[in-house]
Amino acid sequence: MTAASRYGSDLIVDLLVDAGIEHVAFNPGATFRGIHDSLVNLRDDAPGIVLCAHEGVSVAVAQGYAKAAGRPMAVLVHDVVGLQHASMAIYNAWCDRTPMLLIGGTGPKSKARRRPWIDWIHTAADQAGLIRDYVKWDDEPHDVESIGESFARAHRTAIADPGGPVYLCYDVDLQEDPLPDGLVVDEIASYPPADAPAPSAAALQRLADRLASASAPAIVAGHAGQSDAGFAQLAELAEMLAAPVVDTGVRLAFPTTHELNATGVAGVLEQADVVLALDLEDPRGTLGGLLDGAATVIEATLSHLRLRGWAHDYQPLATSSERLTASAEATVAGLLERLRAVELPRREERAERRRRIAGSISEHRDRQRAAAAAASADGAVPLERLTHDLGEALRGERFVLANGTNDRVEHRTWELTRPRQYLGWHGGGGLGYGLGATIGAALGVEPGTICVDVQADGDLLFAPAALWTLAHLRLPVLVVVHNNRQYANTVGHAAQLAQLRGRDVEKRHVGASFTDPPVDFASLAASFGVWGTGPIDDVERLGPALEQALEVVRSGRPALVDVLIPQL
Repeated sequence: MTAASRYGSDLIVDLLVDAGIEHVAFNPGATFRGIHDSLVNLRDDAPGIVLCAHEGVSVAVAQGYAKAAGRPMAVLVHDVVGLQHASMAIYNAWCDRTPMLLIGGTGPKSKARRRPWIDWIHTAADQAGLIRDYVKWDDEPHDVESIGESFARAHRTAIADPGGPVYLCYDVDLQEDPLPDGLVVDEIASYPPADAPAPSAAALQRLADRLASASAPAIVAGHAGQSDAGFAQLAELAEMLAAPVVDTGVRLAFPTTHELNATGVAGVLEQADVVLALDLEDPRGTLGGLLDGAATVIEATLSHLRLRGWAHDYQPLATSSERLTASAEATVAGLLERLRAVELPRREERAERRRRIAGSISEHRDRQRAAAAAASADGAVPLERLTHDLGEALRGERFVLANGTNDRVEHRTWELTRPRQYLGWHGGGGLGYGLGATIGAALGVEPGTICVDVQADGDLLFAPAALWTLAHLRLPVLVVVHNNRQYANTVGHAAQLAQLRGRDVEKRHVGASFTDPPVDFASLAASFGVWGTGPIDDVERLGPALEQALEVVRSGRPALVDVLIPQL
Protein backbone atom coordinates (compact mmCIF):
# COMPACT_ATOMS: atom_id res chain seq x y z
CA MET A 1 0.00 0.00 0.00
CA THR A 2 1.07 3.58 -0.53
CA ALA A 3 1.51 5.91 2.42
CA ALA A 4 -1.55 7.84 1.26
CA SER A 5 -3.84 4.79 1.32
CA ARG A 6 -6.44 5.23 4.06
CA TYR A 7 -9.62 3.53 2.87
CA GLY A 8 -10.74 0.22 1.42
CA SER A 9 -11.09 1.72 -2.02
CA ASP A 10 -7.52 3.00 -1.80
CA LEU A 11 -6.36 -0.56 -1.26
CA ILE A 12 -8.31 -1.72 -4.31
CA VAL A 13 -6.62 0.92 -6.49
CA ASP A 14 -3.22 -0.03 -5.05
CA LEU A 15 -3.91 -3.60 -6.11
CA LEU A 16 -4.93 -2.50 -9.61
CA VAL A 17 -1.61 -0.69 -9.99
CA ASP A 18 0.30 -3.65 -8.54
CA ALA A 19 -1.37 -5.95 -11.11
CA GLY A 20 -0.28 -3.70 -13.98
CA ILE A 21 -3.80 -2.56 -14.85
CA GLU A 22 -3.41 0.51 -17.06
CA HIS A 23 -7.06 1.39 -17.77
CA VAL A 24 -10.42 1.16 -16.03
CA ALA A 25 -13.61 1.60 -18.07
CA PHE A 26 -16.92 2.48 -16.51
CA ASN A 27 -20.21 4.28 -16.59
CA PRO A 28 -20.36 6.07 -13.22
CA GLY A 29 -22.34 4.62 -10.34
CA ALA A 30 -22.76 5.53 -6.66
CA THR A 31 -21.95 2.03 -5.44
CA PHE A 32 -18.32 2.36 -6.51
CA ARG A 33 -17.93 6.05 -5.72
CA GLY A 34 -15.17 5.14 -3.25
CA ILE A 35 -13.10 3.43 -5.97
CA HIS A 36 -13.87 6.32 -8.34
CA ASP A 37 -12.54 8.80 -5.79
CA SER A 38 -9.41 6.72 -5.20
CA LEU A 39 -8.72 6.48 -8.94
CA VAL A 40 -8.91 10.26 -9.24
CA ASN A 41 -7.17 11.37 -6.05
CA LEU A 42 -4.96 8.66 -4.55
CA ARG A 43 -1.91 8.36 -6.79
CA ASP A 44 -0.54 9.74 -10.04
CA ASP A 45 0.08 6.30 -11.52
CA ALA A 46 -3.50 5.06 -11.01
CA PRO A 47 -5.12 3.40 -14.04
CA GLY A 48 -6.53 5.83 -16.60
CA ILE A 49 -10.29 6.27 -16.69
CA VAL A 50 -12.21 5.35 -19.85
CA LEU A 51 -15.60 7.01 -19.43
CA CYS A 52 -18.39 5.20 -21.27
CA ALA A 53 -22.09 5.95 -21.66
CA HIS A 54 -23.17 2.31 -21.31
CA GLU A 55 -21.81 -0.64 -19.35
CA GLY A 56 -21.92 -2.85 -22.43
CA VAL A 57 -19.47 -0.47 -24.10
CA SER A 58 -17.21 -0.57 -21.03
CA VAL A 59 -16.96 -4.36 -21.20
CA ALA A 60 -16.43 -4.34 -24.98
CA VAL A 61 -13.58 -1.87 -24.47
CA ALA A 62 -11.94 -4.28 -22.03
CA GLN A 63 -12.48 -7.17 -24.45
CA GLY A 64 -10.79 -5.38 -27.33
CA TYR A 65 -7.98 -4.17 -25.10
CA ALA A 66 -7.12 -7.63 -23.76
CA LYS A 67 -6.98 -9.12 -27.25
CA ALA A 68 -4.75 -6.32 -28.55
CA ALA A 69 -2.46 -5.92 -25.54
CA GLY A 70 -2.33 -9.53 -24.35
CA ARG A 71 -3.21 -8.50 -20.78
CA PRO A 72 -6.42 -7.58 -18.96
CA MET A 73 -7.92 -4.26 -18.00
CA ALA A 74 -10.63 -3.53 -15.45
CA VAL A 75 -14.28 -2.53 -15.67
CA LEU A 76 -16.27 -0.93 -12.85
CA VAL A 77 -19.94 -1.91 -12.82
CA HIS A 78 -22.69 -0.26 -10.78
CA ASP A 79 -24.73 -2.68 -8.70
CA VAL A 80 -27.75 -4.53 -10.11
CA VAL A 81 -28.77 -2.20 -12.96
CA GLY A 82 -25.26 -1.63 -14.27
CA LEU A 83 -24.48 -5.32 -14.07
CA GLN A 84 -27.66 -6.13 -15.99
CA HIS A 85 -26.64 -3.68 -18.73
CA ALA A 86 -23.19 -5.25 -18.83
CA SER A 87 -24.34 -8.88 -18.82
CA MET A 88 -24.63 -9.40 -22.59
CA ALA A 89 -21.14 -8.02 -23.17
CA ILE A 90 -19.77 -10.16 -20.34
CA TYR A 91 -21.20 -13.21 -22.09
CA ASN A 92 -19.40 -12.13 -25.28
CA ALA A 93 -16.13 -11.97 -23.34
CA TRP A 94 -16.78 -15.37 -21.75
CA CYS A 95 -17.37 -17.05 -25.11
CA ASP A 96 -14.32 -15.25 -26.52
CA ARG A 97 -12.04 -16.42 -23.66
CA THR A 98 -11.08 -12.82 -22.92
CA PRO A 99 -9.56 -12.03 -19.51
CA MET A 100 -10.82 -8.97 -17.66
CA LEU A 101 -11.42 -7.81 -14.09
CA LEU A 102 -15.05 -6.89 -13.50
CA ILE A 103 -15.36 -4.91 -10.28
CA GLY A 104 -18.81 -4.21 -8.88
CA GLY A 105 -20.07 -2.12 -6.03
CA THR A 106 -23.04 -3.11 -3.92
CA GLY A 107 -24.98 -2.12 -0.87
CA PRO A 108 -24.73 -0.94 1.69
CA LYS A 109 -25.48 -4.52 2.72
CA SER A 110 -26.21 -3.13 6.17
CA LYS A 111 -29.90 -2.27 6.04
CA ALA A 112 -29.45 0.31 8.76
CA ARG A 113 -27.09 2.32 6.54
CA ARG A 114 -29.17 2.34 3.37
CA ARG A 115 -30.74 5.43 1.89
CA PRO A 116 -34.50 5.14 1.43
CA TRP A 117 -35.71 3.40 -1.75
CA ILE A 118 -32.67 3.64 -4.04
CA ASP A 119 -30.25 1.58 -1.94
CA TRP A 120 -32.91 -1.10 -1.53
CA ILE A 121 -33.77 -1.56 -5.21
CA HIS A 122 -30.06 -1.51 -6.07
CA THR A 123 -28.98 -4.21 -3.63
CA ALA A 124 -29.13 -7.93 -4.38
CA ALA A 125 -28.85 -10.89 -2.04
CA ASP A 126 -26.35 -12.50 -4.42
CA GLN A 127 -25.35 -10.01 -7.05
CA ALA A 128 -22.85 -12.30 -8.77
CA GLY A 129 -25.63 -14.83 -9.31
CA LEU A 130 -26.69 -12.76 -12.31
CA ILE A 131 -23.50 -13.62 -14.25
CA ARG A 132 -21.98 -16.59 -12.41
CA ASP A 133 -22.71 -18.94 -15.30
CA TYR A 134 -20.43 -17.02 -17.64
CA VAL A 135 -17.50 -15.82 -15.56
CA LYS A 136 -14.56 -17.96 -14.47
CA TRP A 137 -14.82 -16.99 -10.80
CA ASP A 138 -16.50 -14.46 -8.56
CA ASP A 139 -16.04 -13.30 -4.97
CA GLU A 140 -17.44 -10.77 -2.52
CA PRO A 141 -14.95 -10.15 0.31
CA HIS A 142 -16.66 -9.24 3.57
CA ASP A 143 -13.71 -7.60 5.33
CA VAL A 144 -10.69 -5.54 4.32
CA GLU A 145 -8.26 -8.28 5.32
CA SER A 146 -9.73 -10.53 2.60
CA ILE A 147 -9.41 -8.06 -0.28
CA GLY A 148 -5.76 -8.74 -1.16
CA GLU A 149 -5.91 -12.52 -1.51
CA SER A 150 -9.28 -12.32 -3.28
CA PHE A 151 -7.97 -9.79 -5.79
CA ALA A 152 -4.82 -11.81 -6.50
CA ARG A 153 -6.85 -14.98 -7.08
CA ALA A 154 -9.19 -13.11 -9.43
CA HIS A 155 -6.35 -11.66 -11.48
CA ARG A 156 -4.47 -14.95 -11.76
CA THR A 157 -7.67 -16.82 -12.62
CA ALA A 158 -8.61 -14.35 -15.36
CA ILE A 159 -5.28 -14.66 -17.18
CA ALA A 160 -4.84 -18.43 -16.81
CA ASP A 161 -5.58 -20.42 -19.98
CA PRO A 162 -8.32 -20.57 -21.04
CA GLY A 163 -8.77 -16.90 -20.14
CA GLY A 164 -12.01 -15.22 -19.21
CA PRO A 165 -13.75 -12.56 -17.11
CA VAL A 166 -13.86 -12.65 -13.32
CA TYR A 167 -16.11 -10.62 -11.01
CA LEU A 168 -15.29 -9.02 -7.67
CA CYS A 169 -18.03 -7.30 -5.67
CA TYR A 170 -17.26 -4.76 -2.94
CA ASP A 171 -19.78 -3.39 -0.46
CA VAL A 172 -19.98 0.40 -0.30
CA ASP A 173 -19.01 0.30 3.38
CA LEU A 174 -16.00 -1.90 2.63
CA GLN A 175 -14.82 0.68 0.10
CA GLU A 176 -15.39 3.71 2.32
CA ASP A 177 -14.40 2.49 5.78
CA PRO A 178 -10.87 3.31 7.02
CA LEU A 179 -8.16 0.70 6.73
CA PRO A 180 -7.10 -0.90 10.02
CA ASP A 181 -3.70 -0.03 11.41
CA GLY A 182 -0.92 -2.42 10.50
CA LEU A 183 -2.69 -4.06 7.57
CA VAL A 184 -0.22 -5.99 5.39
CA VAL A 185 -1.16 -7.09 1.86
CA ASP A 186 1.00 -9.40 -0.24
CA GLU A 187 2.14 -8.20 -3.65
CA ILE A 188 0.48 -9.76 -6.69
CA ALA A 189 3.88 -11.13 -7.70
CA SER A 190 3.77 -13.34 -4.61
CA TYR A 191 1.15 -15.40 -6.45
CA PRO A 192 2.78 -16.72 -9.65
CA PRO A 193 0.51 -17.14 -12.69
CA ALA A 194 -0.32 -20.68 -13.78
CA ASP A 195 1.40 -22.22 -16.79
CA ALA A 196 -0.74 -23.07 -19.80
CA PRO A 197 -1.79 -26.74 -19.88
CA ALA A 198 0.65 -28.77 -21.97
CA PRO A 199 0.43 -32.28 -23.43
CA SER A 200 2.36 -35.11 -21.82
CA ALA A 201 5.65 -36.21 -23.31
CA ALA A 202 4.09 -39.49 -24.41
CA ALA A 203 1.16 -37.76 -26.12
CA LEU A 204 3.49 -35.37 -27.91
CA GLN A 205 5.61 -38.22 -29.17
CA ARG A 206 2.56 -40.09 -30.51
CA LEU A 207 1.39 -36.94 -32.26
CA ALA A 208 4.85 -36.21 -33.70
CA ASP A 209 5.11 -39.75 -35.03
CA ARG A 210 1.69 -39.55 -36.71
CA LEU A 211 2.42 -36.23 -38.36
CA ALA A 212 5.89 -37.32 -39.49
CA SER A 213 4.50 -40.44 -41.15
CA ALA A 214 1.46 -38.73 -42.70
CA SER A 215 1.41 -38.34 -46.47
CA ALA A 216 -1.02 -35.39 -46.43
CA PRO A 217 -1.16 -33.65 -43.03
CA ALA A 218 -3.20 -30.49 -42.45
CA ILE A 219 -3.62 -28.05 -39.58
CA VAL A 220 -6.78 -26.26 -38.48
CA ALA A 221 -6.12 -23.39 -36.05
CA GLY A 222 -8.49 -21.88 -33.51
CA HIS A 223 -7.12 -20.25 -30.35
CA ALA A 224 -3.55 -20.39 -31.60
CA GLY A 225 -0.67 -18.12 -32.52
CA GLN A 226 -1.53 -15.31 -30.12
CA SER A 227 2.03 -14.66 -28.97
CA ASP A 228 4.97 -13.68 -31.15
CA ALA A 229 6.63 -17.05 -30.53
CA GLY A 230 3.44 -19.04 -31.09
CA PHE A 231 2.70 -17.23 -34.35
CA ALA A 232 6.18 -17.97 -35.72
CA GLN A 233 6.21 -21.56 -34.48
CA LEU A 234 2.92 -22.46 -36.17
CA ALA A 235 4.35 -21.23 -39.49
CA GLU A 236 7.51 -23.27 -38.91
CA LEU A 237 5.49 -26.41 -38.18
CA ALA A 238 3.38 -25.97 -41.31
CA GLU A 239 6.50 -25.53 -43.46
CA MET A 240 8.24 -28.51 -41.89
CA LEU A 241 5.26 -30.78 -42.62
CA ALA A 242 4.21 -29.14 -45.92
CA ALA A 243 0.81 -28.88 -44.21
CA PRO A 244 -1.84 -26.41 -45.37
CA VAL A 245 -3.31 -24.33 -42.54
CA VAL A 246 -6.95 -23.33 -42.20
CA ASP A 247 -7.35 -20.40 -39.79
CA THR A 248 -10.85 -20.36 -38.26
CA GLY A 249 -10.49 -16.70 -37.31
CA VAL A 250 -11.15 -16.56 -33.57
CA ARG A 251 -7.83 -14.69 -33.66
CA LEU A 252 -5.12 -14.39 -36.32
CA ALA A 253 -3.20 -17.68 -36.04
CA PHE A 254 -1.41 -17.67 -39.41
CA PRO A 255 -0.27 -14.98 -41.87
CA THR A 256 -2.77 -14.40 -44.68
CA THR A 257 0.19 -13.97 -47.04
CA HIS A 258 1.76 -17.35 -46.29
CA GLU A 259 1.74 -19.72 -49.24
CA LEU A 260 0.27 -22.50 -47.05
CA ASN A 261 -2.65 -20.43 -45.76
CA ALA A 262 -5.56 -22.44 -47.18
CA THR A 263 -8.35 -20.63 -45.34
CA GLY A 264 -11.45 -20.72 -47.52
CA VAL A 265 -9.85 -22.90 -50.21
CA ALA A 266 -12.25 -25.73 -51.04
CA GLY A 267 -11.08 -29.35 -50.93
CA VAL A 268 -7.88 -28.86 -48.94
CA LEU A 269 -8.99 -30.61 -45.76
CA GLU A 270 -10.75 -33.36 -47.70
CA GLN A 271 -7.36 -34.43 -49.10
CA ALA A 272 -5.75 -34.77 -45.65
CA ASP A 273 -4.98 -38.06 -43.96
CA VAL A 274 -4.01 -36.54 -40.58
CA VAL A 275 -5.53 -33.30 -39.25
CA LEU A 276 -4.13 -31.46 -36.24
CA ALA A 277 -6.98 -29.41 -34.71
CA LEU A 278 -5.61 -26.66 -32.48
CA ASP A 279 -8.13 -25.54 -29.85
CA LEU A 280 -11.14 -25.10 -32.12
CA GLU A 281 -14.34 -23.39 -31.00
CA ASP A 282 -16.56 -25.72 -33.04
CA PRO A 283 -14.62 -28.77 -34.25
CA ARG A 284 -17.65 -30.61 -35.65
CA GLY A 285 -18.89 -27.59 -37.59
CA THR A 286 -15.38 -26.80 -38.84
CA LEU A 287 -14.19 -30.30 -39.75
CA GLY A 288 -17.51 -31.79 -40.83
CA GLY A 289 -17.14 -35.14 -42.62
CA LEU A 290 -13.50 -35.48 -41.60
CA LEU A 291 -14.73 -36.55 -38.18
CA ASP A 292 -16.55 -39.54 -39.67
CA GLY A 293 -13.42 -41.50 -40.44
CA ALA A 294 -12.08 -39.93 -43.63
CA ALA A 295 -8.97 -38.74 -41.75
CA THR A 296 -7.21 -39.16 -38.43
CA VAL A 297 -8.18 -36.09 -36.37
CA ILE A 298 -6.20 -35.18 -33.27
CA GLU A 299 -7.44 -32.35 -31.06
CA ALA A 300 -5.39 -30.23 -28.68
CA THR A 301 -7.98 -28.21 -26.81
CA LEU A 302 -8.89 -26.38 -23.62
CA SER A 303 -12.59 -26.09 -24.42
CA HIS A 304 -13.71 -28.73 -21.93
CA LEU A 305 -12.06 -26.78 -19.09
CA ARG A 306 -14.65 -24.02 -19.38
CA LEU A 307 -17.88 -25.99 -19.43
CA ARG A 308 -20.97 -24.43 -17.85
CA GLY A 309 -24.52 -25.71 -17.67
CA TRP A 310 -26.39 -22.48 -18.40
CA ALA A 311 -25.48 -21.85 -22.05
CA HIS A 312 -24.65 -24.40 -24.73
CA ASP A 313 -21.67 -22.39 -25.92
CA TYR A 314 -19.58 -25.58 -25.83
CA GLN A 315 -20.84 -26.70 -29.29
CA PRO A 316 -21.42 -30.37 -30.34
CA LEU A 317 -19.06 -32.97 -28.95
CA ALA A 318 -16.78 -34.04 -31.80
CA THR A 319 -15.36 -37.46 -32.45
CA SER A 320 -11.61 -37.66 -32.94
CA SER A 321 -8.77 -40.14 -32.75
CA GLU A 322 -7.23 -38.46 -29.74
CA ARG A 323 -7.98 -35.40 -27.61
CA LEU A 324 -5.21 -33.70 -25.65
CA THR A 325 -5.86 -31.27 -22.81
CA ALA A 326 -3.37 -28.67 -23.94
CA SER A 327 -3.06 -25.16 -25.27
CA ALA A 328 -2.35 -24.79 -28.96
CA GLU A 329 0.93 -22.99 -28.38
CA ALA A 330 2.27 -25.57 -25.92
CA THR A 331 1.34 -28.32 -28.37
CA VAL A 332 3.04 -26.67 -31.35
CA ALA A 333 6.16 -25.85 -29.34
CA GLY A 334 6.42 -29.43 -28.09
CA LEU A 335 5.92 -30.88 -31.57
CA LEU A 336 8.63 -28.68 -33.04
CA GLU A 337 11.08 -29.75 -30.36
CA ARG A 338 10.57 -33.40 -31.32
CA LEU A 339 10.37 -32.99 -35.07
CA ARG A 340 13.51 -30.86 -35.25
CA ALA A 341 15.42 -33.73 -33.68
CA VAL A 342 14.57 -36.27 -36.39
CA GLU A 343 14.98 -36.58 -40.13
CA LEU A 344 11.49 -36.42 -41.60
CA PRO A 345 10.85 -39.05 -44.29
CA ARG A 346 10.05 -38.29 -47.95
CA ARG A 347 11.69 -34.84 -48.05
CA GLU A 348 11.37 -34.51 -51.84
CA GLU A 349 7.75 -35.69 -51.73
CA ARG A 350 6.97 -33.06 -49.09
CA ALA A 351 8.66 -30.34 -51.11
CA GLU A 352 6.64 -31.27 -54.19
CA ARG A 353 3.43 -31.39 -52.17
CA ARG A 354 4.16 -27.94 -50.76
CA ARG A 355 4.71 -26.52 -54.26
CA ARG A 356 1.47 -28.05 -55.47
CA ILE A 357 -0.59 -26.79 -52.51
CA ALA A 358 1.00 -23.33 -52.66
CA GLY A 359 0.25 -23.06 -56.37
CA SER A 360 -3.38 -24.02 -55.86
CA ILE A 361 -3.76 -21.53 -53.00
CA SER A 362 -2.10 -18.76 -55.03
CA GLU A 363 -4.46 -19.29 -57.96
CA HIS A 364 -7.43 -19.22 -55.61
CA ARG A 365 -6.28 -15.98 -53.96
CA ASP A 366 -5.61 -14.32 -57.33
CA ARG A 367 -9.18 -15.11 -58.43
CA GLN A 368 -10.56 -13.72 -55.17
CA ARG A 369 -8.56 -10.49 -55.45
CA ALA A 370 -9.51 -9.96 -59.08
CA ALA A 371 -13.20 -10.54 -58.38
CA ALA A 372 -13.16 -8.21 -55.38
CA ALA A 373 -11.32 -5.46 -57.26
CA ALA A 374 -13.84 -5.55 -60.12
CA ALA A 375 -17.05 -5.90 -58.07
CA SER A 376 -19.65 -3.15 -58.55
CA ALA A 377 -23.34 -2.49 -57.94
CA ASP A 378 -25.88 0.20 -58.75
CA GLY A 379 -26.20 2.72 -55.94
CA ALA A 380 -24.02 0.73 -53.55
CA VAL A 381 -20.55 -0.76 -53.00
CA PRO A 382 -20.33 -4.57 -52.77
CA LEU A 383 -18.85 -5.70 -49.47
CA GLU A 384 -15.97 -7.52 -51.16
CA ARG A 385 -15.11 -4.35 -53.10
CA LEU A 386 -15.31 -2.29 -49.92
CA THR A 387 -12.91 -4.56 -48.06
CA HIS A 388 -10.57 -4.87 -51.05
CA ASP A 389 -10.26 -1.11 -51.51
CA LEU A 390 -9.88 -0.55 -47.77
CA GLY A 391 -7.07 -3.10 -47.71
CA GLU A 392 -5.37 -1.28 -50.57
CA ALA A 393 -5.73 2.05 -48.77
CA LEU A 394 -4.06 0.55 -45.68
CA ARG A 395 -0.99 -0.74 -47.56
CA GLY A 396 2.12 0.67 -45.93
CA GLU A 397 0.28 1.57 -42.74
CA ARG A 398 0.87 -0.09 -39.39
CA PHE A 399 -2.65 -1.19 -38.51
CA VAL A 400 -4.72 -3.66 -36.53
CA LEU A 401 -8.08 -4.95 -37.70
CA ALA A 402 -9.87 -4.72 -34.37
CA ASN A 403 -13.29 -5.70 -35.71
CA GLY A 404 -14.13 -7.12 -39.13
CA THR A 405 -16.86 -8.73 -41.17
CA ASN A 406 -18.65 -11.84 -39.91
CA ASP A 407 -17.40 -13.90 -42.87
CA ARG A 408 -13.84 -12.53 -42.57
CA VAL A 409 -13.97 -11.15 -46.09
CA GLU A 410 -10.83 -9.15 -45.28
CA HIS A 411 -8.73 -12.31 -45.02
CA ARG A 412 -9.18 -13.00 -48.73
CA THR A 413 -7.29 -9.90 -49.88
CA TRP A 414 -5.58 -8.20 -46.93
CA GLU A 415 -1.99 -8.65 -45.80
CA LEU A 416 -2.26 -9.66 -42.15
CA THR A 417 1.20 -10.75 -41.11
CA ARG A 418 1.65 -10.12 -37.38
CA PRO A 419 0.21 -11.78 -34.28
CA ARG A 420 -2.80 -9.87 -32.93
CA GLN A 421 -3.10 -7.89 -36.16
CA TYR A 422 -6.64 -9.25 -36.39
CA LEU A 423 -8.56 -9.62 -33.13
CA GLY A 424 -11.47 -11.86 -34.00
CA TRP A 425 -15.12 -11.20 -33.34
CA HIS A 426 -17.38 -10.76 -30.31
CA GLY A 427 -17.56 -14.44 -29.41
CA GLY A 428 -21.08 -14.64 -28.01
CA GLY A 429 -23.11 -13.17 -30.85
CA GLY A 430 -24.19 -10.15 -28.80
CA LEU A 431 -24.56 -6.86 -30.66
CA GLY A 432 -22.96 -3.55 -29.66
CA TYR A 433 -19.41 -4.97 -29.64
CA GLY A 434 -17.50 -3.55 -32.59
CA LEU A 435 -16.84 0.08 -31.73
CA GLY A 436 -16.20 -0.52 -28.03
CA ALA A 437 -13.75 -3.31 -28.80
CA THR A 438 -11.94 -1.08 -31.28
CA ILE A 439 -11.61 1.63 -28.64
CA GLY A 440 -10.07 -0.91 -26.29
CA ALA A 441 -7.75 -2.19 -29.00
CA ALA A 442 -6.56 1.36 -29.70
CA LEU A 443 -5.65 1.70 -26.02
CA GLY A 444 -3.71 -1.56 -26.12
CA VAL A 445 -1.67 -1.34 -29.33
CA GLU A 446 1.72 0.25 -29.87
CA PRO A 447 1.70 4.03 -30.43
CA GLY A 448 1.42 4.92 -34.10
CA THR A 449 -0.84 1.96 -34.90
CA ILE A 450 -4.12 2.62 -36.70
CA CYS A 451 -7.03 0.55 -35.38
CA VAL A 452 -9.61 -0.35 -38.02
CA ASP A 453 -13.25 -1.17 -37.36
CA VAL A 454 -15.14 -2.63 -40.32
CA GLN A 455 -18.43 -1.92 -38.65
CA ALA A 456 -21.90 -3.32 -39.31
CA ASP A 457 -24.63 -0.70 -39.11
CA GLY A 458 -26.94 -2.74 -36.88
CA ASP A 459 -24.16 -3.44 -34.37
CA LEU A 460 -23.26 0.26 -34.26
CA LEU A 461 -26.86 1.25 -33.56
CA PHE A 462 -26.81 -0.89 -30.42
CA ALA A 463 -24.20 1.36 -28.80
CA PRO A 464 -23.75 4.60 -30.77
CA ALA A 465 -22.72 6.49 -27.63
CA ALA A 466 -19.35 4.72 -27.93
CA LEU A 467 -18.62 7.40 -30.53
CA TRP A 468 -18.39 9.92 -27.70
CA THR A 469 -15.75 7.85 -25.87
CA LEU A 470 -13.85 7.50 -29.14
CA ALA A 471 -13.85 11.27 -29.68
CA HIS A 472 -13.08 12.02 -26.03
CA LEU A 473 -9.97 9.83 -26.06
CA ARG A 474 -8.83 11.17 -29.47
CA LEU A 475 -7.79 7.75 -30.69
CA PRO A 476 -6.38 7.03 -34.19
CA VAL A 477 -9.30 4.81 -35.22
CA LEU A 478 -10.82 4.34 -38.69
CA VAL A 479 -14.45 3.20 -38.60
CA VAL A 480 -15.84 2.02 -41.95
CA VAL A 481 -19.55 1.26 -41.70
CA HIS A 482 -20.78 -1.36 -44.15
CA ASN A 483 -24.34 -0.12 -44.17
CA ASN A 484 -27.09 -2.20 -45.74
CA ARG A 485 -29.77 -0.39 -43.73
CA GLN A 486 -31.18 -3.64 -42.45
CA TYR A 487 -30.62 -6.59 -40.17
CA ALA A 488 -29.45 -8.82 -43.02
CA ASN A 489 -29.54 -11.99 -40.95
CA THR A 490 -33.21 -11.43 -40.17
CA VAL A 491 -33.98 -10.55 -43.78
CA GLY A 492 -32.32 -13.76 -44.93
CA HIS A 493 -34.34 -15.84 -42.49
CA ALA A 494 -37.54 -14.06 -43.53
CA ALA A 495 -36.89 -14.80 -47.21
CA GLN A 496 -36.09 -18.44 -46.52
CA LEU A 497 -39.19 -18.98 -44.42
CA ALA A 498 -41.43 -17.16 -46.91
CA GLN A 499 -40.19 -19.43 -49.69
CA LEU A 500 -40.77 -22.55 -47.60
CA ARG A 501 -44.30 -21.43 -46.74
CA GLY A 502 -45.21 -20.08 -50.18
CA ARG A 503 -45.57 -16.50 -48.92
CA ASP A 504 -44.53 -13.10 -50.25
CA VAL A 505 -40.73 -12.90 -50.31
CA GLU A 506 -40.93 -9.18 -51.16
CA LYS A 507 -42.04 -8.53 -47.56
CA ARG A 508 -38.76 -9.87 -46.15
CA HIS A 509 -37.63 -6.38 -45.08
CA VAL A 510 -40.68 -5.63 -42.93
CA GLY A 511 -39.57 -5.28 -39.32
CA ALA A 512 -35.90 -5.61 -40.22
CA SER A 513 -34.80 -2.49 -42.14
CA PHE A 514 -33.68 1.07 -41.33
CA THR A 515 -34.74 2.78 -44.56
CA ASP A 516 -37.58 4.93 -43.22
CA PRO A 517 -35.84 7.09 -42.24
CA PRO A 518 -32.28 6.03 -43.12
CA VAL A 519 -29.64 6.64 -40.46
CA ASP A 520 -27.14 9.38 -41.28
CA PHE A 521 -24.05 7.87 -39.68
CA ALA A 522 -21.70 10.66 -40.76
CA SER A 523 -23.86 13.25 -39.03
CA LEU A 524 -24.27 10.96 -36.02
CA ALA A 525 -20.48 10.68 -35.76
CA ALA A 526 -20.05 14.43 -36.11
CA SER A 527 -22.57 15.04 -33.34
CA PHE A 528 -20.29 13.12 -30.98
CA GLY A 529 -17.13 14.85 -32.22
CA VAL A 530 -15.88 12.22 -34.70
CA TRP A 531 -15.03 13.26 -38.26
CA GLY A 532 -17.45 11.60 -40.66
CA THR A 533 -18.28 11.33 -44.34
CA GLY A 534 -20.85 9.50 -46.44
CA PRO A 535 -22.98 7.77 -47.29
CA ILE A 536 -20.72 6.52 -50.11
CA ASP A 537 -22.90 4.83 -52.73
CA ASP A 538 -20.46 4.47 -55.65
CA VAL A 539 -17.17 2.58 -55.97
CA GLU A 540 -15.54 5.59 -57.64
CA ARG A 541 -16.09 7.71 -54.52
CA LEU A 542 -14.82 5.10 -52.10
CA GLY A 543 -11.06 5.48 -52.58
CA PRO A 544 -10.97 9.28 -52.14
CA ALA A 545 -13.23 9.04 -49.08
CA LEU A 546 -10.98 6.43 -47.46
CA GLU A 547 -7.86 8.48 -48.14
CA GLN A 548 -9.47 11.60 -46.67
CA ALA A 549 -10.45 9.64 -43.58
CA LEU A 550 -6.96 8.17 -43.22
CA GLU A 551 -5.48 11.67 -43.30
CA VAL A 552 -7.67 12.51 -40.29
CA VAL A 553 -6.61 9.32 -38.49
CA ARG A 554 -2.92 9.93 -39.22
CA SER A 555 -3.30 13.27 -37.45
CA GLY A 556 -4.36 11.39 -34.31
CA ARG A 557 -8.14 11.76 -34.53
CA PRO A 558 -10.87 9.20 -35.23
CA ALA A 559 -12.80 9.15 -38.51
CA LEU A 560 -15.90 7.37 -39.79
CA VAL A 561 -16.81 6.51 -43.40
CA ASP A 562 -20.38 5.40 -44.08
CA VAL A 563 -20.57 3.07 -47.09
CA LEU A 564 -23.82 1.74 -48.52
CA ILE A 565 -23.64 -1.94 -49.48
CA PRO A 566 -26.32 -3.88 -51.37
CA GLN A 567 -29.37 -5.07 -49.48
CA LEU A 568 -30.55 -8.65 -49.45
